[in-house]
Amino acid sequence: MECHYAILGVELNADDGAIKKAYRKAALKYHPDKNPNCLEEATEKFRLVQAAYDVLSDPQERAWYDRHREEILHRKKYENYKENAFDLWEYFSPSAYKGFGDDDNGFYAVYRDVFKKIDVEDQPFKDEGSAGDEWMPCFGNSESDYDDVVHEFYSSWQSYCTHLSYVWESQYDVKEAPNRRVARLVEKENKKVRDKHKKKRNELVRELVSFVRKRDPRVKAHKAELERIATEQAVKAEERRMSEMRAKAEEAALYDQENFEELVKHNERVSQLENMMRDEFGFSSDEDSDNSDQNSEEEQEYSDDMFCVACNKMFKSVMGMRNHQKSKKHKENMNRLKEEMQEEVSVDDITEDPNREEIEDKVDDRKLTKKQKKQKRQRQKLLSNMMESEPLKTEDFEEKIDPVQESDEVSKLETEIDGDIAENEKSIADDIGNTADCNGDNETSVISD
Repeated sequence: MECHYAILGVELNADDGAIKKAYRKAALKYHPDKNPNCLEEATEKFRLVQAAYDVLSDPQERAWYDRHREEILHRKKYENYKENAFDLWEYFSPSAYKGFGDDDNGFYAVYRDVFKKIDVEDQPFKDEGSAGDEWMPCFGNSESDYDDVVHEFYSSWQSYCTHLSYVWESQYDVKEAPNRRVARLVEKENKKVRDKHKKKRNELVRELVSFVRKRDPRVKAHKAELERIATEQAVKAEERRMSEMRAKAEEAALYDQENFEELVKHNERVSQLENMMRDEFGFSSDEDSDNSDQNSEEEQEYSDDMFCVACNKMFKSVMGMRNHQKSKKHKENMNRLKEEMQEEVSVDDITEDPNREEIEDKVDDRKLTKKQKKQKRQRQKLLSNMMESEPLKTEDFEEKIDPVQESDEVSKLETEIDGDIAENEKSIADDIGNTADCNGDNETSVISD
């Protein structure tokens, strides 16, 4: 039985216009009136053309024909195909060939015939005009070029897909289905069986290709050549890398030598400048560093004097500090600080162990910041000045005060403390002024020198 598409000479995906055009052309060609000399043959051809057009012009009949085309064409033709199938298992052994020569029993002749038979089996099931109807690449011989023959052969056969339809393996006949639902189930089961056999066939052929490729002397020779080229390239790359490393090492050595010479010259210039300073000014760079350390200590002390403990502020000039001391906010903060100090004096035990106080101060200093430590140091200094001016006695805290005289004594004590604090502030301001004058004199002397 011949395929309807082949009778009309169209492809499987041809549209209605192409089918109609092909039908008219074939009908004119095989019409009995046009062929009086071969009337019976023309009549039979014209009948097949008419039948093919009747099926392909109807969308439903064409769809059904496309689904069962392989079974209609190949089922009866290949009913006994399984018995005549080509067995590939006997070629999975080295005993299938004798040596690697080009004789009839050699490696190349045996497997060239095997792959040719496989391709011949697939040819009847290939669609005419499709991309897969071409012949597969040939195996070649011992003298075949690797790039032109061997590589092309293995690249095609390693992805082999069979064209055998395996319609003879179908379990059910679609024509015997009582209705459409059963026919669809039958088609589904038959397709599963066919796909299973196709997969098995593909795996078998691909395994045979891998078996042959592993033993092919042409492939081994090509691998050896590639390994030799890779080794040569690796040796050249290593030589190039070593040469680059040597060049870098030489450059680094030259750079270090130049830097060492520059360092020696720099040290010589420094020593010359120090000798010139010693001869002209009478001091060296070491003495200058000692003076700078001393000046930094003096500046640190001066900065401590410019710090307001009550307001927690630092001032850059003496005038700024004096103006701040005259402000209302500073006076309020000073009064609050006095009250806090009086409370501390009244609560602390005067006869307490002094070593214990030093230990507690050290522990507290660890927890304070640098600014808080400076503020605490200023408070202790102010408190020590107050204690030196009028030391406190334990009997003053143990003595009971008469309720009637309590208010007068408290006011008197506050007046005395205010006077002492004012004197201390005045003394601090005088010290700051003297320090500023001294610094000004020093600057003047330096400028004059």
